[in-house]
Amino acid sequence: MPAISMPEAAEKLAQCVEKAKPSDLVEIYLELFPKGPAPTNPVASDLAKHVRSELEPEELVDLWNVVFPDDYHVWYNEETDEIHFNEELVGYAD
Repeated sequence: MPAISMPEAAEKLAQCVEKAKPSDLVEIYLELFPKGPAPTNPVASDLAKHVRSELEPEELVDLWNVVFPDDYHVWYNEETDEIHFNEELVGYAD
């Protein structure tokens, strides 16, 4: 059951944003700021700073799904203040 604290999650996402390809930065920008058009060349360090300091837990989960598309069942546990991912869901019927 992988889980990561909110500060660790924000840092992990920010580090990936800093290393992202320019085409991925546009997608990340649009996830963070969906109401406006994306700049042609978003600045990775500016986006990483925003990720580290200004995102709510639900926004981190949404961004996690963009940055780490292979992870599944990503969710925020408000009791432990952690993001969980890659867990099997038990007890849910389709």
